[in-house]
Amino acid sequence: MPGPAPRLAALLWALLIALAPAATAWARPVGTADGPGDVALAIGVTISAAVATGLWLRSQYRRTDAAEAAEGTDGGDP
Repeated sequence: MPGPAPRLAALLWALLIALAPAATAWARPVGTADGPGDVALAIGVTISAAVATGLWLRSQYRRTDAAEAAEGTDGGDP
């Protein structure tokens, strides 16, 4: 079981995001990021990030399962 550090880090990030003041909105558009190429790029980057996150999570669960199998535990009560 990992220590409290990861949970504390997640809590601090959540508080920072929730309590940080939002940037003021502009009355006019800053750039022209609404062309078909820009939309396709945004969709591609989003899909790539989702796939990378899924593969990373899958590898983390496989490592946990492999470690439990090596220890001979099945994840139940002792």
